[in-house]
Amino acid sequence: MFLEWFPSSFNNLAFISFGVGFVSVASAEVSLPPLMKEVQSQYQKSAGIEAKFSQLTDVKATKQVKKAKGRIWIKRPNKLRWETLEPDPNILVSDGKTFWFYTPPFDSSERGQVIIKKTAQVQTQFLNALLSGAFDFGAGSVSIEDKMRGTFLLKPKSGTAGDVLSAEIEIDSMKRTIKKVVLTHASGNRTEINLEEIKLPSKLDETLFRFIPDKNTDKIVE
Repeated sequence: MFLEWFPSSFNNLAFISFGVGFVSVASAEVSLPPLMKEVQSQYQKSAGIEAKFSQLTDVKATKQVKKAKGRIWIKRPNKLRWETLEPDPNILVSDGKTFWFYTPPFDSSERGQVIIKKTAQVQTQFLNALLSGAFDFGAGSVSIEDKMRGTFLLKPKSGTAGDVLSAEIEIDSMKRTIKKVVLTHASGNRTEINLEEIKLPSKLDETLFRFIPDKNTDKIVE
């Protein structure tokens, strides 16, 4: 995580700071390569995605590589649940209006913590869109390069995607699913997210995208 305000227990989450302006539906849109069109068409028939993820974050300043594993659920247009199971369990949930960032207690003698924010304070649309196959980029907002079959390099227009310089997506050409997203940041950091056991369900339970803290959780509203 590259936001200074974020608690250390969420350092493995790399998607919060990506700009909202990059993903926008416009009357004139980017001309997509055929494979990306097929993926988008398939994903649009579902409610969203469910998958296992593994993440590598290469932090240039400290020369560290941070690893994380867990599960994600993304429901169009703006709901998500991101559960990190390893190495430090935590949960990020959004119902489209509110974000909850939950860190469970380490043991029974401690308390958990949840940070609550308005969605408008947290910009996540870029990565969510890529992982959920939403490629309706506004004209002029992004260039797309077909590097090799199944791999595409996306470069957003300057100032439209936070600190993200480029995003490389890798598509399983047989299943028409997005199996990898690699982000390069202006800071020199690099984030790689791999997806496995990808499902495109027709329905996603709304309870996945709500979070109710228990009595053993400290709430911080920002």
